[in-house]
Amino acid sequence: MSGSQQGTPRERAAAAAMDRKAGRNARQENATSTTNHAASESEITSEQNQQLLNLAGCLLAGLAAIRIMTSYVYLLLTCPILFLYMIQVCPSEQSFDVRKELKRVLRGHHLAEDHPDKPKGFLSETLARVTAAITTEIATGLGYEVTMFNLYRVLRVVWVRVPAANKDFYWVGAFSRWTYVYTAEIPDDKTD
Repeated sequence: MSGSQQGTPRERAAAAAMDRKAGRNARQENATSTTNHAASESEITSEQNQQLLNLAGCLLAGLAAIRIMTSYVYLLLTCPILFLYMIQVCPSEQSFDVRKELKRVLRGHHLAEDHPDKPKGFLSETLARVTAAITTEIATGLGYEVTMFNLYRVLRVVWVRVPAANKDFYWVGAFSRWTYVYTAEIPDDKTD
């Protein structure tokens, strides 16, 4: 018989139990050392942490840039189309009627509804129309000067100088209509 099989059954059972316990302890120690080794390897240094933060920041900045660029693609596509449309519907120079536009301005057509100078009621509107018609005929009867600027065939700017009224009137023509902009006094060219 061999030496390991000698002894009483109780001694053999105790020896087997000791061998199993020693094997279990060896496995636990091996697993613990592997876990400690893996834990020491999984800890990242501050330099690696900084690199990860930089990478995450670049990723977020890139996503934001892509989002912004895709939102402006719509604008980039519509600008040329809008430009071409504005060329097609720009009013012609012949469509500007100085007397008609001056009458509209003088009767307060361009004023907002809640403006205090806007005529309200039938009588005040009729009186404003008659006054505007008479003033326009007198002012333009004594002469006026019309200057037109064509801006890339997209819109037209009209400047009307009426010396009898001592005023300059400005309109912008776009989208098939003329829109009044403002009135200015004619500057005095006299120098002392």
